[in-house]
Amino acid sequence: MNGFSFPAPASRVSVSVAGAGSYLPDHRVSNEEILRYLRPARPGGRLLEPEWVVRHLGIHERRLDYEFGGRRKRSRAEGGIYDGDLALAAARSALADAGTGGADVDIFVHVTSTPDVISCQDHFRFLVTGLGLRRDADLVHHNLGCAGLAAGFRTAAASLISMVPATALVVASNCPSGYFGPEVHDAYYRHPSGMGWLAPLMFADGAGAAVLRSAPQDPGDRPRGLLSVRYETNPDVELVTYPAGGCLHHTCAANLSDHVFLMDGVKVAEVFSPLMARNFQMLQEDWPAMIKPATGTDFDVGSVARWYLHQANGVVVREAAQMLGLPPGRVPIGVDHYGNTSAASTLILLDEDRRAGRVRDGDLVAFLWIGAGNGAMNGYAAMVL
Repeated sequence: MNGFSFPAPASRVSVSVAGAGSYLPDHRVSNEEILRYLRPARPGGRLLEPEWVVRHLGIHERRLDYEFGGRRKRSRAEGGIYDGDLALAAARSALADAGTGGADVDIFVHVTSTPDVISCQDHFRFLVTGLGLRRDADLVHHNLGCAGLAAGFRTAAASLISMVPATALVVASNCPSGYFGPEVHDAYYRHPSGMGWLAPLMFADGAGAAVLRSAPQDPGDRPRGLLSVRYETNPDVELVTYPAGGCLHHTCAANLSDHVFLMDGVKVAEVFSPLMARNFQMLQEDWPAMIKPATGTDFDVGSVARWYLHQANGVVVREAAQMLGLPPGRVPIGVDHYGNTSAASTLILLDEDRRAGRVRDGDLVAFLWIGAGNGAMNGYAAMVL
């Protein structure tokens, strides 16, 4: 089981959220603008209308640092925003919220499937320098998609418990705009599903971050902080197609289109609700041993202040929330205006809720994720803020 539980020594340790942060590019891209770029058509040849995107994806606009009119991504020197810039801005925001600096970070966990460079975790050079991290800080990169925060939280918590007291910085970022370009445009239409063009409609740039701290827990106190993390993998389900760049298919002129940021949107819609139901089941299974000691209550959806569901698209999130019987007012939606920011989506929502006062210290919150990684991943986390 890919779960995280607290063994006896760790039961005297809390892993709590000390700060949160997020970052989204300023550039808002409307459905009209991106449809002019993509030009997807119905079988009869009629171009899709912006209302189709709202009706089927629940997205009105998204944040993308890309000049669709000129069909180009600005370089970093020209002010273009890349994955590292997104991660850096969100991390700085979280550190400021926690009242700490990069030199205090003992472990830095970065979750992204769109890093600036793909070999040897070399993208960390930019982040370590920009954040002022110590040279002996532990660096971990999870090259995972939308459910990658499950692995990110588990990695951070395991390290924090082993070196208490300690501080971890967990950042999730997503930068699909770095994959756009006229030379790959036609590849969106060659996906086996026939709907590869859904990926640039849905995915967006953004990053979220959290600062976690471990500390001794006084005997007799109820547990708080991160209570439980659990995830599963489904290697028979392929959600993302990105074959080029490894030793099986090294980068060459012939496989340029294999570098396109593509996702099977049809498959995501098929598996979203069933895998969310599985997450819900795992949470119920773990509740008596992992969550009840902190809350003193049996499982009850009403005892959770906020349910952070991965923001795949607005339609499937609302459908899953209704299926699970979650109170609509406790299921925040951000994908309608931000797009799908992959693993960053729920951290962005948490940061917004904390800053707006919608969640407070002592509130129980739950995260439910599905996404690409080892085929497909699904998982949950529960924490007392």
